[in-house]
Amino acid sequence: MPAADDRELAAAIELAMHAEAEAEAFYTRAGESTGDPRGRDMFAQLARFEHHHYVSLQRLHEALRGDFPGYQAAAALLPERPSAAPLTLGEQQRKNDVDALTIAIAAETKAAASYRDLSARALADAVKKMFAKLAEEEELHRKVLEDQFFSLTNASRWNWGD
Repeated sequence: MPAADDRELAAAIELAMHAEAEAEAFYTRAGESTGDPRGRDMFAQLARFEHHHYVSLQRLHEALRGDFPGYQAAAALLPERPSAAPLTLGEQQRKNDVDALTIAIAAETKAAASYRDLSARALADAVKKMFAKLAEEEELHRKVLEDQFFSLTNASRWNWGD
């Protein structure tokens, strides 16, 4: 696999920034549309993660003209408030939440693969490490989303925070 030159890397970073901005907007909308506080909390945290990824990619993009200080990983993805009692979701709300999770799982899977590819092609060690860390974080997001998907489809409730 050939290494990415600066122009190719800049174009890939711009695409990744666009994808992260779209992911942030998607998670914000998903959080606003779910009726369960656990789902709102999880989606809000995912939106903040994607914003952090966007800002980090923006710094890397700007650093192509100079030194790149490296990637500072985002904080852990954990419930922020004590667990609320699970809500009994109406069928339409559960379907909407499951649909949002399905879309998000596919997007996180694609993002992780893209970042692994960029890591493999990057020349600079700091850039290689950044993309590898982004891939790991996107994989973590996918696993969190899959856990919620399983809970909603099998128990008809969010388990975020349990």
